[in-house]
Amino acid sequence: MLIDVTSFTSGPRQIENAVGTQKNANQIAVAERINGYIEFCQTEFLMRVVGRKLCQSIDEYSKTDHEQPDKSLESLIGMLKEPFADYVFFHMLRDMNAQPTITGLVQLKCANSYVSPLEKGVQTWNRMVDSLRRFVSEVAVEDVTIDKDMLTRINQFNL
Repeated sequence: MLIDVTSFTSGPRQIENAVGTQKNANQIAVAERINGYIEFCQTEFLMRVVGRKLCQSIDEYSKTDHEQPDKSLESLIGMLKEPFADYVFFHMLRDMNAQPTITGLVQLKCANSYVSPLEKGVQTWNRMVDSLRRFVSEVAVEDVTIDKDMLTRINQFNL
């Protein structure tokens, strides 16, 4: 995978109980949930950012260990880690506050009061867009084809 749970342990993407080394059942559950999002989002993100050809190469490369690292793929992966972490976090924020059950969508309850994740989602998406704009200006790979939506900033009014 391009990233792991440690992308969510500090800074603007910090998630409560996300730790690099799990110590209790709650931390293990949080790590498994984050890893599920990472796995779910990785191929779609790569398809939208680098195109089909490079997506397959990077996806396969990131899922295996290599004795001889491919420096160009390692460089590409290094540039994509932060925007990918923001992409994953954006999707987690979008799905917060509700849990699907067999009988329908249930609003999660907690001792804390909830606030809308909308503003944080907008900030996260726009941070990803800024990173990808830098990526496009710096990358020297001919096969990179980025979806224009991945370079489009959003606002909380969806305009």
